[in-house]
Amino acid sequence: MKIEPFGNIKLNVKDNEWFGDVENICPHNKVELSICLQSTNQDLSQKIDLVKELASDYEKIVASLYDLAYQKYKNTEFEVTREEIEKMYFLSAVNLKEDNETWWLTMEPNFNVTPIYNHFLRFTMHRRKIIWANFEINITS
Repeated sequence: MKIEPFGNIKLNVKDNEWFGDVENICPHNKVELSICLQSTNQDLSQKIDLVKELASDYEKIVASLYDLAYQKYKNTEFEVTREEIEKMYFLSAVNLKEDNETWWLTMEPNFNVTPIYNHFLRFTMHRRKIIWANFEINITS
């Protein structure tokens, strides 16, 4: 199925989700998009609208992810500037969960990063707030 303006996604019946590498979420690279379903015959229109909203909020969302990544290294022997973090990582995957409020987001390192930074940064966002990461974060209300 083609969804505008993102591109083609395919139904994965086994995992009950639509999946594909799409454009127009993140500038300069394709993103793995997966949309979880409650049933394989579920109408996708609301979920596609949510993906469009995510794409329009891209700058703000990714800025918060970069801020958290910067905090991860701040005041350690591996500290780098916020600008360097932006050069090292890019958004590579988004997964909209069944509840239409929860997203799993993945930042991938670029191919040329120093080995200490060569790992995926994973986040859970609920109602546009980051509530979890695969590293220690200090979440404030």
